[in-house]
Amino acid sequence: MGAKGGLQARIFAGLLPGLARGHARLSWAWRQRLLAGLRGTVLEIGPGTGVNLEAYPQGVRWLGLEPNPYLHPGLERALESRGFPGQVLLGQAEAIPLEAESVDAVVSTLVLCSVADPRRALAEVLRVLRPGGRLLFLEHVAAPRGTPLRALQDLVVPVWRALGDGCHPNRETLRLIQEAGFARVEGEAFRLPLPVVAPHVAGVAWKG
Repeated sequence: MGAKGGLQARIFAGLLPGLARGHARLSWAWRQRLLAGLRGTVLEIGPGTGVNLEAYPQGVRWLGLEPNPYLHPGLERALESRGFPGQVLLGQAEAIPLEAESVDAVVSTLVLCSVADPRRALAEVLRVLRPGGRLLFLEHVAAPRGTPLRALQDLVVPVWRALGDGCHPNRETLRLIQEAGFARVEGEAFRLPLPVVAPHVAGVAWKG
């Protein structure tokens, strides 16, 4: 799995800062609570513009795996301004370029909706986590089956994917995490005032 280059990636990199700031404002309390206890080496998959960096505690070593190369300069500036030791890596979650059992935690916010193969990405997360390590996630998820919102999510998938860099509004991400092989998964559902993708889940999955 390589990088996401080309015109579409460049356009999305231009749009993402505004989108990321808007979602972060709505979900900031959840992000802060989720990331507050992190320590050691942390891998964030799909960090985008680096909006989560403000919520990380001091002392972590941060690695950011970002497939869009046009986002790397801004990420590197954000990392430098925050003062964290770390590195921005080029690659995708389905093929994480790190050794097995090399990180203490993996962070995913609004990422598992857009990876091409979420099962493979979660298998890679398990591979790179140390025993007892954690996946911390905050994702928008599919509405319950049979509801009008789920019908709308299913209907708009082709357009949503094209405009949202592969994002699936109807992905059952919590179920995928629960089936991935983690020793324990805890997730809390909540809603944000957003069209189509109001249902969210935040939580932690522990590697045995």
